[in-house]
Amino acid sequence: MHNKLVHIKYYIIVIYLLFLTLTSLLYVKKSEANTLVSNQNIVNNENYKFVKFDILFGKILKTTPSKILIGLKVNLLPEWKIYWRNPGDAGLPPEIKWENGNNIKSMSLLFPNPKRFTFFGIETLGYEKEVIFPIEIERFNENKQISGLLQFEAQVCAEICVPVNFNYDLSRLTYNDKNGSKLTDILKYKNKVPKYVGSKDIELFSFQRFDDKLKLTFINKLNISPYDIIVEDNKEYIFEKPTYSKTGEILNLTINFKEKKDFEFEFLKLTFLSNNFNYEKIITKLSNLQNESKNFVGLEIFIIALFGGFVLNFMPCVLPVLSLKMIQLVNLRTENKVKFKKKILFNIFGILTSFLLLAIGTYIVKSAGELVGWGVQFQNPYFLIFMIFLTSFFGFNLLGLFNYFLPSKILKILSYRGDGFVGDFITGITLTLLATPCTAPLVGTAVGFALSGDTFEIFYTLMTMGLGLSLPLFLIILFPKIISIIPKPGKWLVIFKKIMAILLFLTSIWLFNILLKLETRIKPNLNNYNNLEIINWDINKNIFLPNQLTTKGEIVFVDITADWCLTCQVNKTFVLETKEVSEIFRRNNVKVLVLDWTKPNEYIKRFLTKKERYGIPYNEIYGPSLPGGKILSEILTIKEIQEYIKKAK
Repeated sequence: MHNKLVHIKYYIIVIYLLFLTLTSLLYVKKSEANTLVSNQNIVNNENYKFVKFDILFGKILKTTPSKILIGLKVNLLPEWKIYWRNPGDAGLPPEIKWENGNNIKSMSLLFPNPKRFTFFGIETLGYEKEVIFPIEIERFNENKQISGLLQFEAQVCAEICVPVNFNYDLSRLTYNDKNGSKLTDILKYKNKVPKYVGSKDIELFSFQRFDDKLKLTFINKLNISPYDIIVEDNKEYIFEKPTYSKTGEILNLTINFKEKKDFEFEFLKLTFLSNNFNYEKIITKLSNLQNESKNFVGLEIFIIALFGGFVLNFMPCVLPVLSLKMIQLVNLRTENKVKFKKKILFNIFGILTSFLLLAIGTYIVKSAGELVGWGVQFQNPYFLIFMIFLTSFFGFNLLGLFNYFLPSKILKILSYRGDGFVGDFITGITLTLLATPCTAPLVGTAVGFALSGDTFEIFYTLMTMGLGLSLPLFLIILFPKIISIIPKPGKWLVIFKKIMAILLFLTSIWLFNILLKLETRIKPNLNNYNNLEIINWDINKNIFLPNQLTTKGEIVFVDITADWCLTCQVNKTFVLETKEVSEIFRRNNVKVLVLDWTKPNEYIKRFLTKKERYGIPYNEIYGPSLPGGKILSEILTIKEIQEYIKKAK
C-alpha cells in the first residue's frame, strides 16, 4: 500500500515537473520572440500581431561624446498607424520613460515628419508601415555605459485603438555597428525631424485678418517647397490644413480659425513639411503682429522692390542700353539746369510708364487665368521687330543720318538736339523693355510677390521696381555736379557717338538673330559645356526626368537658358563652360539636362511655374540627398555649384 502511494506521488511529481518545464519553455520562447534579437535582450514584452519594436544603436556623438544616438524602430501592419507628438483630433502621442537609470542625465524622443490622416472628418497626424524614432541620451559620465529600463508607451490605431508598450534594458545596448547600416537608418529619419528656424530664415512681412481667416506672408529665404504645413496654438490645438502658395521667395499662408474667431493665442507654431528638410517656426501673439505688420509690410516689400529695380542697372541685361545711357549723359553736360532736370524727368517718366504697362499686362494675363512669365516678351516676334526698329533708329540718329531725310521739326522732337523730350521719354521706355529679360538678386523676390499677390500688390511692387531702376537718374537730379566729371563736347563726342551707334547696331543684330531663331526651325546647340555630354531631355514628353534620374541615385544639374537672356550667357561663359566646372561634373558623374526657352514652350513654363519661378536663368541641382532639387542663385558661382553637388550626394 505504501509503495503504491509512493508510486502515485512519484507520477504526480513527474507530471507536475513536466508541466512546469513545458510552461517555462513556452514562456522563454514567447520572451525571445518579443526581445531584441540584435542585442539578445531578455526583457519580457507583450506580443502584438499588428506592431513590432526594435532598438537600433546609432553612434556616440563626436561633438558631444556624452550623448548617444539610438533609434526605436516601429513596424506596423497595413491600416495600422502610430501617432506624432501632437496626434490631432484623436489619439495619444508616444512617450518614453526610464526607471532606475544609471549614468543617464536626460533622454529625448524625437519625432520625424508625420503624415496627415483623415477619417470621417477627423484629422490626425502620425506614421504608417514603418518609422524610426531617434532618441538622444545624455550621460553624466561619457566614459561609463548606461543602464536602466527604457519604457516606450504609445497608442496604435486602425479601426480600433490599442495602447501598447515596449521595454528595453539599456545595459544590453550594443555599442558597435561595424557597417553603419543602423546609423544610416536612424539618420534617415533624424534628418526628417523638423528644425527650429529664426526670423531671418523665414521672415514674416505680411499680415491680414479677414472674417475668420488669418493670412500670413513670409520671405522664404530657405526656399522651402512644403507639401504640408501644420499649424498649432499654445494649447496644442491643431487647425485644419491651411491653404498656401509659394512664388519665388514669397510664401503665402491662410489659416482658417473657424470657431476661434477671437484670434486670441499666445503663439502659433508652424511646422513646414517638405521632401528635403522640415522646419518649425513660432509666431507671436496677434496683438504683436498687428502692431508690427502695418508698417512692416509696406516698408519691407518697398525696400526689396526698390533695390531689385536698382540692381537691374548693373545686370548684363542692360548692356544693350548702355549706349543710350552714356549718350544721354554726354548731351546733358551742355544743358542748362532747368532743361537738364526736365529731360531726366521725361526719362524717368518713360521708365515708370513701361513698368505701369507691365503691371497692366500682368493683371490682364492673371485675370484670364494664364501663367505669367518675366521677360517672355522676347519670345514675341512683333515685340522683337519693334525693338529692332527702335534700336536701329537710335543708332542712325546718333550717326546723323536723319538730318538728310527728316524735317527739322521732327528731328527736334525725336533727337537729342533741341528739347527732345519725346526722345528722352522713348529712351526710358527702351531702357526698361531691354532690361527685363533676366531675373536678378532681389528681382525674383519682388516679382514673385507681385505675381502671387492681388491687384494692389502687382501695381505697388512693379511701380516700386520702376523707381529703383530710375534711382541713378534721381541721384543726378539731386546731385547735378555728378555730370561735371564728363568732358565738354568736342571731337571726342563725334567719335563717342559713332561707338555708341555701333553698340546699338550690335543690339539690333542680336535682336534680329533671336527673331530669326523664333521664325525658323533652327535647333539650338546645347552641347557646349566643353564637350561634356548633355542628356537629351524632351520635356514635352517627360517633365519629371530629373526626379526619375534622382531615384536611380544620379546627381542631376538642370540649366534652363535662352538666347535673349544675357545673364544666362554670362553664367555660361564665366562658370558653366569653364574647365573647372566640367571637371567637377565629370568627377561626380553629374547628369546635365539643358532646356532652351528662346522659343515659347508651354511645358517649360509649367515646369518653372511648378517650381514657383517666373523667369530665367534657372539652374537646379538634384541628388539622393536633394530629391526635390535645390534652385541656385541667378548669378552662378563655381563655389555654389560645388557646395550643392556635395550636399546632393
